[in-house]
Amino acid sequence: MPQPSIHLVNPLSIAFAGSERRTLNYYRLLSGDADVTLWAENEPDASLRQYPTRRIDPASASIPHGGTLVLVGVYSERESWLALTKPERLIIVFNTPELNRLHRLLDFCVRSGLPRPEMIFCSETYRSWTGLPGFVDWGLYDFEKFKPAPPVRAPRSFTVGRLSRDEDYKHHPQDTRLYRMLVEKGMRVRLMGATAVRRRLERHDGIEGLADGIEVLAVGSVAAHDFLHSLDAFIYRTDPAWREAAGRVVVEAMACGLPVVLGRSGGYRELIDDGTNGFLFDTHRDALRCLDALRADPDFAQRVGAAARATVVERFGRVHVERVREFFLRTD
Repeated sequence: MPQPSIHLVNPLSIAFAGSERRTLNYYRLLSGDADVTLWAENEPDASLRQYPTRRIDPASASIPHGGTLVLVGVYSERESWLALTKPERLIIVFNTPELNRLHRLLDFCVRSGLPRPEMIFCSETYRSWTGLPGFVDWGLYDFEKFKPAPPVRAPRSFTVGRLSRDEDYKHHPQDTRLYRMLVEKGMRVRLMGATAVRRRLERHDGIEGLADGIEVLAVGSVAAHDFLHSLDAFIYRTDPAWREAAGRVVVEAMACGLPVVLGRSGGYRELIDDGTNGFLFDTHRDALRCLDALRADPDFAQRVGAAARATVVERFGRVHVERVREFFLRTD
């Protein structure tokens, strides 16, 4: 029996983005059981060229055809070629807060006679937000890479940090104020992918006195798991206008056994039993109270971090991976 054919479509333009990483994880998961092709509308990120990727070019008839078509993300306009693909099965991964784009794409599928799209949502929060039925997949994670760091022997200041794609909307407008407050309390702040934060800090009068306590690294300058191993606690929130689908970086931080202190928005809140495996905060005072408690009691911090790792390993371990594989390979 021939292997099923699966076409994964994604821009593949930012190596560190969650959407690209999700696409490549699907490729690795399914390639042993199916004929899987990666498709990109433009030139992929240079670091992703190790993967066998085909360029979509309707003019030369270079488009996916037949099989299962998987659109990872709805942020690209695809009407020029989508109707020509004639897939047997169409899957849409909805992972960004662009509901209008999703509805336009769904309407186009109906008008074009394409198969009824099957939806994948990155969290139950996103599925509920759309009001549509679908499959929830938080993503696939490497729990051997993202695991607790060896014990730190040399003394260091309590270090709080975060990483993300380097986009303004990935950062809350008041983050700089919070980071200054942490430094004033004697903590260090370490950020990767935070150009917007750097700009705000540089504009702030008197920031020179705090610069030694805040480190801003270029996105991707340190491997994500190594960066997380340099932290004692992970803090994360985004611009209020950006509805974080799930938060891959939050799951990876939890997998590393870090206590996570998170703004109370985004799909990641589904994972948190507040005060047990992480913390949710609304105000700076709330965040500072959580971080002070973690710094003051290393045993408490260790318990919270261990509970965080146990949560994500249980939810997204082997059973979850097999569930995702079965969803893609289903033939009914």
